[in-house]
Amino acid sequence: MKITSLVSSGVLEFNDLGSYIKGVSPILRSIRLNAGASLYLVETSEVLLSAQSGDIYRFKAASKISVNDTLVLAAGVAQVLTHNFNFQPKVSVVKITGVSNTDYTANVDITLLHNVAFTTLSIASAAGGTFDVRLS
Repeated sequence: MKITSLVSSGVLEFNDLGSYIKGVSPILRSIRLNAGASLYLVETSEVLLSAQSGDIYRFKAASKISVNDTLVLAAGVAQVLTHNFNFQPKVSVVKITGVSNTDYTANVDITLLHNVAFTTLSIASAAGGTFDVRLS
């Protein structure tokens, strides 16, 4: 999941993300997102809970962040997304048409190419259009 700050100044702090247990004590490290910055998050249970009812949900409802990538692709032109996961992410692509949104299938409707280190994803569509892309 990608989150992008839509605020023009300041820092958004996600207090429900980044905690972990070391020994018997929880250590809390919040994730901070500067104005205009983006961050790809691996969809762990804490990220999904935050999106459902936590800080991600709250900031999205207040129009302070956007979630996922919305790409406008020209026909046959690839765009590269840098996620730095270091493993193969699950990729969901939906074509946004305005009337109804359509799930796209990798290498049938759209071309997806991962680099060897699994840190980037190249995405292209033969027909072009506007797409919602989610990496998890």
